[in-house]
Amino acid sequence: MKKKWLFTLSIVLLGVVMRSTFTTIPVVIDNVAHSFGLPVSQLGILTTLPLLTFAIFSPTTSYFTRRFGMEKTLLVALLLVLFGSLLRVASASMLFIGTILVGSGIAFINVLLPATLVKFTPNKIGAYTSLYSTTMTLMTAIFQIIAVPITKAFSWQMLVLFLSVIVFLVVVTWVLHMAINVDTSVNQRVHSVDNMPDQVHPWRNKYAWAMLVMAGIQSAVFYTSIAWVPTVAQHTGLTATQSGWVIGVMSLIGIPASMWVPSFLERANYKQRVRFMTGATVLWLIAIIMMYNTQAGLVWWLIVTSFIGLGGTAVFVYMVTSYAIRTRNPLESSALSGMAQTGGYLIAAGAPWAYGVLFAQLDSWFLQTTVMAIAILIFIGLMWFVERDQTIFE
Repeated sequence: MKKKWLFTLSIVLLGVVMRSTFTTIPVVIDNVAHSFGLPVSQLGILTTLPLLTFAIFSPTTSYFTRRFGMEKTLLVALLLVLFGSLLRVASASMLFIGTILVGSGIAFINVLLPATLVKFTPNKIGAYTSLYSTTMTLMTAIFQIIAVPITKAFSWQMLVLFLSVIVFLVVVTWVLHMAINVDTSVNQRVHSVDNMPDQVHPWRNKYAWAMLVMAGIQSAVFYTSIAWVPTVAQHTGLTATQSGWVIGVMSLIGIPASMWVPSFLERANYKQRVRFMTGATVLWLIAIIMMYNTQAGLVWWLIVTSFIGLGGTAVFVYMVTSYAIRTRNPLESSALSGMAQTGGYLIAAGAPWAYGVLFAQLDSWFLQTTVMAIAILIFIGLMWFVERDQTIFE
């Protein structure tokens, strides 16, 4: 690459927008509802819509990548995120349409980013995965912290416009990267595709199916934790402010894991990977079990969210890193990532909703938390099945 710093900057900025563009608005959902004259209950779907769009659009990524090339597909995805983000401030109906567009763009980015690293930095996959996952974790936490102050000082619309400016910067850096570092001619695109297998069939692969279920469990438990840990904590006696602290800790404490784990996974053999990740997943499991305590105080919840942050982030990073290091080329990576995220987000989309329905009916979180614990045990079993001294498609 002629200007490697442009590619690196693009990866960093992608990390900024990959999660914060759809996780920030729920923090100020009361303000959004008030400005449009809607009950808060009608806006609860804003959390589910991105997950559904992830499930719908992820499987189409491989087609568009082969048809138009990875770089152009990623650029269109960024433009969808930018346009959708700007639409959200216009009206109540545009809020939902914009959220769908943001989700569809992020769906493509989720799938393409691991494949992009395989193509441009095949010898530094761990380092670059660490770069964007750390940025994503850090900026998600920062935007959750600054969302309310910005909304109070200006408006929630200004908060969304601020996010949109960052998306615009990603578009600019990616266009420059394409112009300077990438040969986007038809001949080059055809040549690069010809060097890959004609077809990849993840839906016929038992290991890919296992990755799909693992992705579903990881996403379901993560998004359910984000949505319901503050509420559960308040039911045990914490104030709203304290519950905000514990959810912030959950995001921030995951930063060390996102910085170190990808590089370790890239260097480690499959036995080292499975042993380390079993330990991290057990830490995640312990945190979920600790949620059974109905008399928990602030310190207890800080420990719970610290364990979720460390273990859960390690599991997330394991999944996104595996899409790259457990495949042989960008086509395999995007195919595996697309399949796993399709099923994974489809499973995850209903999890927070189901947790809430049971919470309302039972006035308890015991049953739902038990299901989450069992799901994590299943994850561990599937991980031992998937990890071997070969790639997914060998």
